[in-house]
Amino acid sequence: MIAYRAETAMAGMLLGPTVDTPEARQLLQDLFVSEADIIPDTVNKQLRVKVHAGSRPAVNKSLQELFEKLNESEIIYPGTDLQLTYEILGFSG
Repeated sequence: MIAYRAETAMAGMLLGPTVDTPEARQLLQDLFVSEADIIPDTVNKQLRVKVHAGSRPAVNKSLQELFEKLNESEIIYPGTDLQLTYEILGFSG
């Protein structure tokens, strides 16, 4: 139930003129199974999540906007003092 609620909240962050609710959920489901590098940076107190860019620029742009919102929320990874930061590798949109 918690995962569903988290997905619902994130889907709401993706909604826009070109992304409706079913598409937002599909983008997230694809994101959840995509490859990513998770790099702890204890010096800067960050846990960096680097998602590999997909083949569709529009999807990468939507995810980049989501990541910007998540980064602004300054989420601390539970049980640590590391702030989660997200980025898309190979995308400069």
